Parts: sequence; structure tokens; C-alpha cells
Amino acid sequence: MGLFSLCNGLLGSITPEQQNLKSLWGTLLLPTLPMWLMGQGGSHGVTPWGDRTAEGTNAYTDYPTTGVTRHYEFNITRDLISPDGYQKSVLLVNGQFPGPLVEANWGDYIEVKVNNHITGDEEGTSMHWHGFLQQETPWMDGTPGVSQCPIAPGKSFTYKLHATLYGTSWYHAHYSGQYAGGLLGPTVIYGPNHVDYDTDLGPIMVSDWWHKDYHSVVEEIMAPGFRGQTISDNNLIQGKMIFNCSMVEKDDKTPCHNHAGIAKFRFQKGKTHRLRFVNTGSQGTERVSIDGHTMTVIANDFTPIIPYDTKVVILGTGQRVDVVVKADAGKHNSVFWLRATLSPCSVAKQHFAQAAIFYDDADENELPNSKAWPDEDPNTCANEELYLTQPLYPMKVPEPSYTQEMDIGVIINKTDHFLWIFDGASPRVDYNHPTLLTAKEGDLTSFGSDTGIYDYGTNSSIRINIWNPLIAPHPMHAHGVEMYILSQGPGKWDGSTITNANNPLRRDVHMVQGGGHLVVQIDTWNTGLWAFHCHIAWHAAQGFFTQIVFNSHKLTELDIPDSIYQTCREWDDWTLTAVVDQIDSGI
Repeated sequence: MGLFSLCNGLLGSITPEQQNLKSLWGTLLLPTLPMWLMGQGGSHGVTPWGDRTAEGTNAYTDYPTTGVTRHYEFNITRDLISPDGYQKSVLLVNGQFPGPLVEANWGDYIEVKVNNHITGDEEGTSMHWHGFLQQETPWMDGTPGVSQCPIAPGKSFTYKLHATLYGTSWYHAHYSGQYAGGLLGPTVIYGPNHVDYDTDLGPIMVSDWWHKDYHSVVEEIMAPGFRGQTISDNNLIQGKMIFNCSMVEKDDKTPCHNHAGIAKFRFQKGKTHRLRFVNTGSQGTERVSIDGHTMTVIANDFTPIIPYDTKVVILGTGQRVDVVVKADAGKHNSVFWLRATLSPCSVAKQHFAQAAIFYDDADENELPNSKAWPDEDPNTCANEELYLTQPLYPMKVPEPSYTQEMDIGVIINKTDHFLWIFDGASPRVDYNHPTLLTAKEGDLTSFGSDTGIYDYGTNSSIRINIWNPLIAPHPMHAHGVEMYILSQGPGKWDGSTITNANNPLRRDVHMVQGGGHLVVQIDTWNTGLWAFHCHIAWHAAQGFFTQIVFNSHKLTELDIPDSIYQTCREWDDWTLTAVVDQIDSGI
């Protein structure tokens, strides 16, 4: 069924309380973004990062320190909202879905106080700052059971981050499948630009969406006898879309209405606009396009790239793609569709989401009648060809000091549970005993081979050849690093072919297609213990992750603050009387 037939009042909206509470995402009230934050390190004509440029600066070694700290406070609560017209229980940041923007200049520090006010069924939480390298502060990564204990109900924890990379990213809960229940939001770090544009429209979040609450989905996938994939109900842009309520099961009495409204954006005729696409979904690979407009890709994840033109951008879960678009396809009163479509390899009841882009004088109540670009989706969920994506600042991949083969697989355990295995392991974290804190005490020997912990010792650069013999694709995400992406494609790697060996793409998430391979390389200069996992929330819950240790001989020297230990003491106290319903891997 097409979008036109879902309802008559398509561009109308229900009340903010019913749909997204306090959120302005996807409304024309949302302000555009500046080139950088003024004051506290930024002023007219003088950038906060000095003379550093995108093409001439190694951001991993020559990042600025502005001396500025940006302060935020997150109140995590539970509430009922209807992002697509179907009411469900969600977890919210400051009453918003998606959560509020966290923004800073390159080189700033960011402090976020997270208050766990989840009521009803109380649960822990944590916040992961996706793509932040956390140099010298691996305990701020926000992965419970790995870098910290969860934040106990009624308690708080303050994260302090150094924005050493710049561009577009997001934050999300990393406690079980919580982020699939709404606990997420965007991040923008302002830095040097290598392509001119007039207006920054900011983050545009695309995501698949389940009508069950996240814990019910986890219960579904972790039930004995479960096989295969869980199916999403809808697809969203900026937390908005319309659901065809006729698809609701007859015995489901949940309130549902067909007039939820869609996201809206404004283009200025003849001007160039920056759009920051983020896949904040739980499972699906998104294909994003704008009718009648060519997009120029300028960044993948936190890596500025040599610009290239395309009609469609591909985003696996957790990936970001920044583009610039010139509003040259219509008249001053034109209206166009922005489309986000789940690739067929992503199982969903409703695959498409659409938003309206209004030129200057267009009627905000007018429906677009634009035509989609032809899109021959190969149904592989693979990212774009690697030859297209070369970083602006070139870095040659070094010779690896160690090469590892890591195969993806599944098992059915003795209790008939379906689990993912990565290099033979399907781990489960211990919330009360994070591995980083155990490693800090000098005890890595107590971890068995089934825990998926890899101590790379003093190796300087690790090449990992991932082989995926199964049909399902996987967005592979490494914490604490940006990976060199050396090879992707169907079948096993031939052991020799590297795309752009003198300047391979660098990013923190990349797809491995079904029946295919992905070869990445990771420099190990960032001392710590980091999660490496599939970013499909349900696959991670079913054990698809490992923990990689860099420079383990230095872990005992880490100056971990008492706030980390205090969070563990508070979690220990809470779990003395509360039952933690950890039925999955925990991450």
C-alpha cells in the first residue's frame, strides 16, 4: 500500500504529547545548524580549531584542545508515545524521541550527566558515545559489563568526552536492546569543511521501528525454539512516519491512528544544503534518496572523504553519511519526497518512510507528487563500492603485525536457544564485574576462550578477515577505533586484493554482506578494552560480539576515576534486592 492511501490528512499531525512529546525533530520549527558554536572558543572569522584543515590534518594525532566544556543533562524516563500512530511504551531522553542534539566544536570537552529515572519496571542503563575514540578514557565508552557497571535506578553518572574527531554521530543506550526502545539521539561535532554549502539542516535520523517494547522483542528472540529474524513494523524519518493501522492484529487493542504525520524539511531555491544522515535503527539497512536531486557525499562516519555524486546513499545500522544537495530541481514552490527504504534483505512489515522537502514558497500542506529515482537494489545490504570512498586526508595502511580469521556462525545451544557466534564464541557480560576493571587489576588470565576476549598484546596493527557464510548481512562496529576498510564483497577474500591500499576508507561501522567477506585493519595505539560487535541490536543481544584488548600491559596503569567504582557500588547495592532480568548477552 502506498503512502497516499494511508490517510487523507497526511501532513496533519497529532499533538506533541501523542507523537514525540517535546521533540522538534522533523518539524519546520527545528533551527538550522551553525558553522561552529560561537563564544567559548569560537568567534566570527576565527575557527575554534585554528588553522587545521580537513585535507591537511591527521585528526587522530593533531586534534585540538579548546579548553571549553559543553554541559548537558539527560533524564532517562519511560512513557507512552505514538511516533507512527501506534502507541507504545518507550524510553526517552528529556522526554524526547529522538533525544536532544549534543553539539560541540572540534577539540571541546563534553560532559553529560545521565540520571536514571526509569520507573515501573526499573532497570539499569548506560550511554555509548558512538564513534568517540575515548583516548586515555576507555572507561567513558558506556558499554555495561565491558567498560562500566550499569547506572542503577535512581542514580546518576557523568560522562566526560573529548571531541577528538569531528562530523556526525549519535549516542545510544548500550544496555541490552534499550536503544531500540527509543533511548538515542544525534551528535554533531563542528570542524573544518572541504565543500562549500549555504545551510546545514542537521542530523536526519532514519530507523526501523518495532511496535513491541524492546524487552518483549528480546524475550521473543531469546525464547527456546526461536529461529531466524524478528520483523520490524515500520520505518521512520526523524522519529516520524505513518503506519497503516489496518495491519494491526485483530486481537491487538493498542490505540492506533492513521494521521501521525511525517517529517518536513525546507530547501532554499538555488542554495546548497548539508544533510547528515544517521541510521539509528535496530536491524535494517537503509537506502536514502531525494527525488530529482543528486547528492554529493562528503563524509562517511567521522571521516571526511573526497566528494562524489550519487542518487542513493546506503546506511547500515550505526553508519552516518554526510551529503550536500543543491536545490536546483524545481521552482520556488516545489515539493519533493525524501525517501528512506529498508533494503529487502531487512525483514519488515512496512519498508518505506517518506518525508516532505518544501522549497521556499511551497504550501506546507501540499503533498509531493515527485517521482523516485530508479533504484536497482541488489539486495545484498552491502555498502557502496570501496573505490568510491577515499578519505580526504590520506593514510596508507601499514603492514599488519598480526592477522586473524574471524568467522560468523550460529548455534542452537542445549536449551534450544538460537545464538550468534563470532569466531566460535557467543559471550555474555557480567554487569557487576566489567572486564575493563578486572583487566585493570592485572587479571586477564581468568577469562576463558568462550568469553570472546582477544588480547593483542603489543601488536601494532591487526588485520581481521571476517567471513560470513550465512545469508544475513551484518554492520560491524568497533569501539575506540576507526577501521581501515580493505576489502568487501561476495565469497571469501582471495588474500591479496585491497581496495585503495594507499588510502583505504576509514570508518567505525561497515557492512559484511551475506555470503561474503569484510577485511578490516585496526591500529592498536588506543590502549583499552573495546567492544567489537554486530550493530544489529538483536544480533548483539544473541551474543554477536567480542572484546578486543590493546596494550594490555598498560591497563594496570590506567587512572580510572572513583566515579566508575561508585557506579559499580551502587549497582551492586541495587542488585542485592532486585532481580536483573538479563536474558541476553547484556550489551
